[in-house]
Formats: sequence, structure tokens, C-alpha cells
Amino acid sequence: MEKKEIAKKQYALVDAMAAPEVLTSVKSVISVYGQRIRDGFVLTPHGEAKVIFFEVKKKECPIVDVLTNLAERYSLYPTYVVQEHKDHLPKNAKNTWYMVDEVKFELPGMDEEKLEAFKADYLQMIKEIYREDSVFIKSFIYLGKGGIVHVMSFNSERSPKYRGTMLGVPEWNETLDKIIGRVQPENIVKMAVRYTNL
Repeated sequence: MEKKEIAKKQYALVDAMAAPEVLTSVKSVISVYGQRIRDGFVLTPHGEAKVIFFEVKKKECPIVDVLTNLAERYSLYPTYVVQEHKDHLPKNAKNTWYMVDEVKFELPGMDEEKLEAFKADYLQMIKEIYREDSVFIKSFIYLGKGGIVHVMSFNSERSPKYRGTMLGVPEWNETLDKIIGRVQPENIVKMAVRYTNL
């Protein structure tokens, strides 16, 4: 079942490949601004990397500046902030914000073992897509409460031949529909979101 909804969240995705003591420090700082901090990972055709997910607690807080400073201090790249509601956008945003398509969905009934199998299959699938269709898929994933795997993807890559400022490629949405057809997830949501890469 696919849903289109008026979104009301702001969340961040932070590189988690740093040393454990760095991550402890980072989580301590973001806990002031964030809630529901989760460990997860990002899958691309190039492989897997660890990320931290968290939802920002309130509007107008300095989370973008805080994350920018943390990213610079600890080389936390990639770090993204995603805003699903226009009222969350900071009044004096220094970063470049893009409007991009997001597709997110859930896979229930997962445990760590099933998640590992899903990751291997999903990674193989997006490698195939990249090789055969030249569409780069980047998906952020975490295992939530009740054995529900949350998957979110953004149309945030530029075509190599494109020289403008917009992000995204036109084939991305059709490709995500193919992935959804193969994965058979639940609670599919498609929306346009504000997105910045720190």
C-alpha cells in the first residue's frame, strides 16, 4: 500500500564509521537536539557504510550548525539533514538545500539474521541496477522496534553529464518502483523533501 502524506519531521543521517569514542561523543551532543537515535547503515552500489539516524526534537534549533561543526571536527562524511516539512527550515540557512524525491518503506518481521540476508540481496540488486541501467541508488536502513526494517532513499545524485544545480535523475522514481515490486514492502511513502549534504 502506497501513501502520500503531508510530512512533519526533520531528521539527520550521520556517518558512523568513526572510532567508538568519537561516536559516543557525537551521540552525546546530538542527544540534546535529537530523539530516537538509531544505528543503521547506508547501501550503495559501492557497498555498505554505518550511519546514525535521529529525529530532530524541535523546529528552529541550531542542529545544522551543530552537525556541520561535528562533521568538520571528526570528518563525519556523509552527513545529511532531511526536512519533510517546510516550517522546519532554519531562517538563516547557510547550507544549500535541495528539493528531492524521497521514497521510504518498511519491512516487518525482521531480526538480525533476516536483515543480513536482506542486505546482501538488496546490495546485489542495486549493483545490478547501476551496472545495467546506470541509476545510482543510495538507501539508508535501520532495524526499528518490533522487528521492522525502515528503508529510505533519496533522488540526490546528479547525472554525470548534467551541469546545473538541481539534484536527481529522471529514471530514479521508475527504478524505485521496480525495487518496491521486487522487495514487496509495506507502508510505502513518497514525498518531496528538503535535503542538504553537510
